[in-house]
Amino acid sequence: SVKASVSFEEQLMQSVPKEWAGPLAVVIVSFLFFSFLWFGIAKRRTSERIVRKNQLSTAPKNSHMKYDPLHGVSHRSVKAELATRIVSSTHAAVCCFGALSTLLAEGPELWDDTLWRTSSRMRFYFAVSIAYFIGDVLICVVLFQDYGIEFFIHALCGLFGLSVICLGDMFHFFGCVGLLWEISTIFLNNRWFLLEYGMKKSALMTVNNLILVPTFTAVRVCVGCPLSFRFWSQLSDARADGVVSPWIYLGVTAMLICLNGLNVFWSFKLWEKLVKLLFDTNKRKTDDNGSTPIADSQGKEE
Repeated sequence: SVKASVSFEEQLMQSVPKEWAGPLAVVIVSFLFFSFLWFGIAKRRTSERIVRKNQLSTAPKNSHMKYDPLHGVSHRSVKAELATRIVSSTHAAVCCFGALSTLLAEGPELWDDTLWRTSSRMRFYFAVSIAYFIGDVLICVVLFQDYGIEFFIHALCGLFGLSVICLGDMFHFFGCVGLLWEISTIFLNNRWFLLEYGMKKSALMTVNNLILVPTFTAVRVCVGCPLSFRFWSQLSDARADGVVSPWIYLGVTAMLICLNGLNVFWSFKLWEKLVKLLFDTNKRKTDDNGSTPIADSQGKEE
């Protein structure tokens, strides 16, 4: 008998593990949701407030477009920032809820085996976060001049780490802890909103600043660094036993070094600017957009 040949399409479908079907479906749906949310906000008409604040002019070849005559750039990055902040806060709120509720419900079980114990509930939130970081990487590439290399590295590390955790179905405890870092992003974005809409001298701004910096340091440095070292130590033992591939070991090691290095650096800058803001007000300078020094230390994170 002649054995039927397998088509390329069938080979491609068979190459995707069946256990990836659920997470990949969540990734696709979540990416579409974040994309519609982002484009719905970024494609809005340029408001008069943005035109006045950034001194934009009408583009010569397109009366519907605005651009910055001083730097010769489109207003896209100005409009994209609001969309990026709203999507970022939405992702942070959803995934922090998922991580916290999972740790409360399944924390003891996950703690008993921090490397290999898994949670099907948490895998859903990992998939949602993968979709977000795909978009984050794309934005960091398109607006690389505005965001810089550190934010691109942060987005790339987040995408890599969550992909390993979700698709590899391992390290769920440490993935939960990592997503809880995003709670500081909400306060960071709140600060941007307050600055953007002229509330930098309000009591709400002061309260937000006093919550932002300690929260960022607590979740990302005080908790994040020791648990990252514990993760790497356990991962090293697993690699020595041949349980983890060298590529995953090297990739996760590089990811932990980059993320924790960035978090320590950003935390230091935030504290430095907060101290100046609180105790050196006479020497404090504002930039042309009316933002205070602390806003520039980690203003575009996640």
